[in-house]
Amino acid sequence: MIDDQRRTASLLMRHLLGWDQAQLIMRSGEIITSDQRDDFFALVERRAAGEPSQYIVGHQEFFGLEFTVTPEVLIPRPETEFLVEQVISLANALQAGSASIADVGTGSGCIATAIAVNVPGARLVATDISATALEVASTNAQKHRVGDRIEFLQGDLVEPLKASSAAPFDIIATNPPYVPSSNPNLLPREVREHEPAVALFGGEDGLDNLRRLLNTAPAVLKSGGHMVIEIGYTQIEATTRLLDPAVWELIEVVNDLQVIPRTLTLRKK
Repeated sequence: MIDDQRRTASLLMRHLLGWDQAQLIMRSGEIITSDQRDDFFALVERRAAGEPSQYIVGHQEFFGLEFTVTPEVLIPRPETEFLVEQVISLANALQAGSASIADVGTGSGCIATAIAVNVPGARLVATDISATALEVASTNAQKHRVGDRIEFLQGDLVEPLKASSAAPFDIIATNPPYVPSSNPNLLPREVREHEPAVALFGGEDGLDNLRRLLNTAPAVLKSGGHMVIEIGYTQIEATTRLLDPAVWELIEVVNDLQVIPRTLTLRKK
């Protein structure tokens, strides 16, 4: 806990002063101004009130890249990197990486951007129901110089993909909202009170979006194409029961670092 508090204090001070970690260490003996002191304590008060530090400083690292984040988008999580790794592996196996890939529910754009950076030949389309989230995602794509390779479309789940010239897709990647609305207390207070509910909750059992994806994604996915999905930590059995064996073949389940089933790779038959 003390180490976490020190890391947070260091992050907030570096944000305030515009320094990196090395500068903070080398200049630790310098005295800040009274205005800087007051501004620092204001940041600490925001964090103490539960506001995520990522929203306070405005960025979060994901897959070795820095992403702008705002309260309109979900904060990228380390476990989602497993999904990105899986998509990159699938994409690189297709015609020297020239895959067509859809990122459904892109949020900050971290998935689509990380894939575009690591698979230079891929063509990507990213969707989100939130216009504000798409603005953040586009900003992140431009920051990492892949904005010209990602098409951003507003709409619900795969619906916008039907009109895309890139359809049908080789791969669909998605981290849909999967927290059960019947039990919001599963989430830490800072997540529940500050991150966008539309990006968190997936109906009573958390699987509403997954059900819809399993029914609608085949229409925009090539025969033999793959869908890679992130799921909640208790949802593996319920998810596999939803798979129609006439449509989907479960190829692989990837565990996160806590050995929790986190990423499913499906193949359209």
